[in-house]
Amino acid sequence: MKGTKLVGKEMSPLVIRRYSVRGGSPCFVALITDDNLDNLDDVVLSYIEQNPLPETLQGLRNWAGLLTKHLCDKFPKTEGCAVILYADKAVISSLSGDFMHHTPCRLELYSLLCFMTNI
Repeated sequence: MKGTKLVGKEMSPLVIRRYSVRGGSPCFVALITDDNLDNLDDVVLSYIEQNPLPETLQGLRNWAGLLTKHLCDKFPKTEGCAVILYADKAVISSLSGDFMHHTPCRLELYSLLCFMTNI
């Protein structure tokens, strides 16, 4: 088996992973992709290490957007990417692909985030 695709396009799995950035601020990364994600932690943690979290609201928005782009570049089979960051009393959501264009994907993402944060 060369990838994670189960049957067809409608079966690409969604993964949500939580990371901690400056001072323990939570950052959630969500991907809908057929790429192998064995190195996801390495990709995200190296980005966090090389790009410290900014201290301005616009800087935080840019940081989340650039991480979204970085993930889409690293995982070319990505159909949807989301970076949700809670920092400095703000929630920043950077969405691309299926998360940006399809309401059911967005609803699944935010429902699972609510589930994750209440466990």
